[in-house]
Amino acid sequence: MVDSQKIRLFMDDERLDINHLFMQYSKPLFYYACKFVDEEPAKDIIQDVFLKLWNDRTIRVNKSLNGLLFTMVRNKCLQQLEKEKVRADYLNNAKLQLRNEEITYYSGEPVSIIQIELQHQLESAINKLPGKCREVFILSRFQEKKNREIAEETGISVKAVEKHITKALQIIRHELKDYLPLFFWLF
Repeated sequence: MVDSQKIRLFMDDERLDINHLFMQYSKPLFYYACKFVDEEPAKDIIQDVFLKLWNDRTIRVNKSLNGLLFTMVRNKCLQQLEKEKVRADYLNNAKLQLRNEEITYYSGEPVSIIQIELQHQLESAINKLPGKCREVFILSRFQEKKNREIAEETGISVKAVEKHITKALQIIRHELKDYLPLFFWLF
């Protein structure tokens, strides 16, 4: 069948012809697209090209359908590469900006804005702890007192101190679960 006949039949809205065109051209177009982009974007590009053919039935073919399809795939691949380049540039700039934006905060040491945010979130989580639990946690983690010392200072048993610390850690982990990836990234 001549390409112009294929297009004319397709223009008449015969579904078998678009399926026939897809079966005939999708594989070579896919391999062609893979010369530019990875397999997953290549699959999407092929689908986009055939969807465009289906939706825009007024496409004119000057020389050959084959040439038109390969040109459409090449153009879509180039657009995809440009998108990926822009995305990569944006991510690199964002990472560079985060590294360069250091300020002096808290103990006088330079820390990033992300570290400051994490510090605020940690303080917020600690403030949400019940009174005795918060007191025990602060004595344990920030004043570095032993459980026996905390028990004597607060007037509760060592077992109660351990339970308060366990409860505090559970609550803090729950409150900071959305920030866990940042902890791994920074530390």
